[in-house]
Amino acid sequence: MVWPVYINALKTQKEGRKISKKFCINDPELSEIARASLRLNFNPQIEDDKLYPNSWWERSGRVIIEADMKKNDALKKIGSLIKEFRANCKK
Repeated sequence: MVWPVYINALKTQKEGRKISKKFCINDPELSEIARASLRLNFNPQIEDDKLYPNSWWERSGRVIIEADMKKNDALKKIGSLIKEFRANCKK
């Protein structure tokens, strides 16, 4: 399960960020997470109606993935790939 807060560089670890900021991005969108997960063959499923428990007032949604690796490693790969997507869009 990947909540956007897990890879959001604007959030603290106390707020829910799971990985180092060097792998994170600002305000990741569900579509970006799903696209990166699809590229990594994680078979993503978007659940856009879900609320992250620690910030239940924000309708953030989540992406369910199937990865054959540790969660933090998967999150780092997703964050890095989204960074690449964003860098290519600016060119």
